[in-house]
Amino acid sequence: MLKVTKTFVALALMLACVASVDAADKKSKKKKGKKGQNVKIQALQFPDSIELTAEQKEKVGALKKEYTPKFAAMQKKNREILTADQVKARRTAMKDAKDSGKKGKELRDAVSAALDLSDDQKKQMKELQKETRALNGEVRDKVAKVLTAEQLAKIKPVKGSKKKKKKKNS
Repeated sequence: MLKVTKTFVALALMLACVASVDAADKKSKKKKGKKGQNVKIQALQFPDSIELTAEQKEKVGALKKEYTPKFAAMQKKNREILTADQVKARRTAMKDAKDSGKKGKELRDAVSAALDLSDDQKKQMKELQKETRALNGEVRDKVAKVLTAEQLAKIKPVKGSKKKKKKKNS
């Protein structure tokens, strides 16, 4: 009976060790892959009211695969422009602004004020924003070819993309 008990205890200890190593391995894998998966492509964010067909989901998935590395590279550039203190300040300012109910331009202004960017950093950020807008526009054009007219109508138009109506001379 003592041998059987010792065998069970030894087996239980081995299983516990294997389980803890396996859990630690899964955590490290999650952390490694997290940065690349944290990229959100604005043009591929659809409202809940849009339901995609299987074919559309496949095409949107292909667009995500194609553009995620490009947007990840832009995020990396963004992180390289800012100092560690500025990154912390941005995070804190974003949280504080959201907590106080700020949105849109008001939120962006609060975050910009907290960053206190140098002239060189402002120039670099402006260039990066141009690149990001251009890439988002490229993705938006490809999405427009995938979605139906009804689905496109449900997507909020991007500010600044509305065509101004010409005034008629009467």
